[in-house]
Amino acid sequence: MTPARKKTTAEPPPPGELAEAWRINVDVNRLLLDGVPDEALAARYSKTTRTVASQFAHMHSVRVYHLQKRAADLVGDLKTFGRGAEPDRAALEAAWDGSEQAVAELLDRGEDAGKVKGWPNPPASFLGYLCAHEAHHRGLVLVSLRLSGFKMPKEVTYGLWSTWSKRR
Repeated sequence: MTPARKKTTAEPPPPGELAEAWRINVDVNRLLLDGVPDEALAARYSKTTRTVASQFAHMHSVRVYHLQKRAADLVGDLKTFGRGAEPDRAALEAAWDGSEQAVAELLDRGEDAGKVKGWPNPPASFLGYLCAHEAHHRGLVLVSLRLSGFKMPKEVTYGLWSTWSKRR
């Protein structure tokens, strides 16, 4: 009689440096979203601009757009928010959970291959593009909040910068 084989679960490989940097960007986004009061999700800096909720929804939708173009197999059941959508916090968080993970996988693949499909420059520049896009919208969120009379706690505003230098 042969002994029963011990079941083992292989540990997933550690994420690459690009995915780790992406996750810091994700942490910064989460810090900001967590600091926004529910009533401030409807804030905007002028009548014709996106609300805070719409800014966050747009960030997710752009992630999904790039996933559809560059790694359709990672899209799964991810959906974009419609133009002008103003999802609540729970919908934003649920959507972000999926797109954050999928983008991290896309970055890992790009780092391994030395190229991101359909992107003309090195994978690190794709990460830079994504982070710059999301930083732009974080700035618009902060302007919308400030002009609408919502003051963010210093832990959030300073944390948007200090998170980048904290050990994960």
